[in-house]
Amino acid sequence: MNSNTDILKSLLPNIIDKKQQQSLLNAISIGIPSMKNEEWKYTYYNKIIDNNFSNITSKADDAYKLSDGTIDEIKNHIETQFNATYKIVFVDGVFIAELSYIPNTPKFTFWNSNNIEEQATKDFLLELNNALSSDGININIDKSFEEEKAIAILYIATKSDQIINLKHKINIAKKTQVHFTEYYINPNHLKTYYNIVNNISIHENSIVKWDKIQNGKQQFYITDNTFVQQEKSSIFTVNTITVSGAITRNNLVVDINGEHAECNMNGLYLLNGHEHCDNRTKVNHNQPNTNSNELYKGIVDGEATGVFNGKILVDQIAQKTNAFQSNKNIIINDKANIYTKPQLEIFADDVKCSHGATIAQIEDTELFYLQARGIGKEKARALLTIAFAEEVIEKVDSKDSCNYLIEAVEAKLNI
Repeated sequence: MNSNTDILKSLLPNIIDKKQQQSLLNAISIGIPSMKNEEWKYTYYNKIIDNNFSNITSKADDAYKLSDGTIDEIKNHIETQFNATYKIVFVDGVFIAELSYIPNTPKFTFWNSNNIEEQATKDFLLELNNALSSDGININIDKSFEEEKAIAILYIATKSDQIINLKHKINIAKKTQVHFTEYYINPNHLKTYYNIVNNISIHENSIVKWDKIQNGKQQFYITDNTFVQQEKSSIFTVNTITVSGAITRNNLVVDINGEHAECNMNGLYLLNGHEHCDNRTKVNHNQPNTNSNELYKGIVDGEATGVFNGKILVDQIAQKTNAFQSNKNIIINDKANIYTKPQLEIFADDVKCSHGATIAQIEDTELFYLQARGIGKEKARALLTIAFAEEVIEKVDSKDSCNYLIEAVEAKLNI
């Protein structure tokens, strides 16, 4: 049997670009992440590579085209499930203009590109993304752009055994207000692996909301890397909701580089069966008078595993920092697993920082209270569970996203 390193090497003949070939060699040289590495202590990445994803989409020379029938089928699915005005649609890792609708204003400039960079990052996932990136988003938003409607970014899988790498770059100018929502869509429950990289630059006095709704079903694998740079007086809010997926790993890094900037990070993961979700966050407070708020909640059933590792780092010059972090978990089944590690590294002395983590089961007294009022035990358990999740769900304030999310969560909890 070939090793997983051999599986990666076998992808080299499929790569034409020399820089991308070098990136794959860099990834192989770095080595596949191991549980011996502290950053991967609870997530076994080899379980992803073991699937031998060999189907790599290429858009070179317009090689990737969808039939009219496929276009109509996907369009119907999108219109049925998502009531979004603005859409950026990727099918099997390639941008599809016929299915997309971009804000029509010179202040919003969009083009698609695989954003290949020769980086030598020493990060396996970033190098793998450089090597296999098929497409991506470039967006420049000019000063004073404001749009209340969320811009949906839809990732749709139509083929099995795919490894899809997308790299996005989004630059948001001063005094701008914009909202993005990422959806992972796998209508036929296909075995697919997405490795996504987002680079987001937010300039001063801008307000940016970003929702991630991950609902790819049981054979779906995601490694999401999002890097955010915030300038003075900007506000960034990100909501990461994992409804389903075989293995999901979200790595979110925010650099707060300007005074009076604020970052809000919220997460919810609903796991059952053998699902695995690993949320890793890092907030770097690099300037004084900055704020960060973090709330992640997990509901874990079956033999599933939830992992949370949150780090707040306050620089020596970052006086007057306010940073709060909380991870709360409910275990439904005795075989479920939770690993949580909130961290603070503080080098300034005039700050307000706190962190905390809880792991609990639903109390018998709570179940009894509802059962005494004529509600069956399982329904009572489901109602208490969704009440626990609601604190995060209500932070997704786009009506379109919220409706889709509530339906997905209720279906997962059998309500």
